[in-house]
Amino acid sequence: MLNCKACGKEIAKGVNKCVHCGKDQRIFFMKHKILSGIIILFLISAIGAALGGGDNEDNTIAEADSSEVSQIEDVKEELVPEIIISAPELVNAYESNEVKANKEYGGKVVEVSGEISDISIMLGKTFVILSSGQDFSLSDVQCFFDDEVEISKIENLSKGQQLTVVGTVDGKSMNIGINNCIIK
Repeated sequence: MLNCKACGKEIAKGVNKCVHCGKDQRIFFMKHKILSGIIILFLISAIGAALGGGDNEDNTIAEADSSEVSQIEDVKEELVPEIIISAPELVNAYESNEVKANKEYGGKVVEVSGEISDISIMLGKTFVILSSGQDFSLSDVQCFFDDEVEISKIENLSKGQQLTVVGTVDGKSMNIGINNCIIK
């Protein structure tokens, strides 16, 4: 036997409602199964977006020796975009047909332009989010920066500003991820 959450009278264990006052005895998540499912999916998506699906190497220029610095500079020079596209166009392509968009853009170096909607750091990853241009879009373009020189450039940016970056498309988890970005 248990006591009712509302009236305090004894009720049988496992009943959904109190026989005395009619108060629902289930926990929040059992009462609201659909809302609970949505919350769980949102949390899983947020964690996936935060991780970005990329590699977790923390090599910085400060830690690199002079030969590594020159290699990083060579990579920057070699980072020639295969595709030039706006953030709204890229989001639209992924929202229309993610399989087709991932085949067309996934793993490719792109130059993406758009309006900055967020500048942040999550789990040690610095990123800028370029808006999809739609008020109620579920996806935006999330540009991750690894290079300390590029990260220092982000300090001078602000929301609402136009930005063009070059990086490698990682695909879509919640947002469309672009890794190893440099500001153009």
